[in-house]
Amino acid sequence: MAAFALASLWAVTVQARSDVQRDVEGYAIATCLTKQSDPTLKDQGDAWASVIVQRSHGELEPFHAVQEAVEAELKKGVVPAIHNEQDPKHSKLVPLLYCAEIIDEPAVRPVIDKSIKRLTPAYRRAKK
Repeated sequence: MAAFALASLWAVTVQARSDVQRDVEGYAIATCLTKQSDPTLKDQGDAWASVIVQRSHGELEPFHAVQEAVEAELKKGVVPAIHNEQDPKHSKLVPLLYCAEIIDEPAVRPVIDKSIKRLTPAYRRAKK
């Protein structure tokens, strides 16, 4: 029985995200990147968001809701920092980590989930 439970757990953990989940979560991360001060992060975030919008299915309103939630979260200004070994007196901000994990923030995740639910029918229709 334990082997079956482990096999079932393994099957769940290796399942890829759906296209709609990938796009909505990616859009949240891309939005975060566009708001960073580093020009490369801004550019990559803008390009990533553009790709997602171009390949998306359904209405754009759910993406706008995600953008608003991310922007509101960013106003809190809690970018993680690490100890900077080259300059021990100063911390080093890690905005890429922050953007990658913003999809799990309590104020952002419900908006992502609602947007995924709203867009799922359009993504399913597009696969047919």
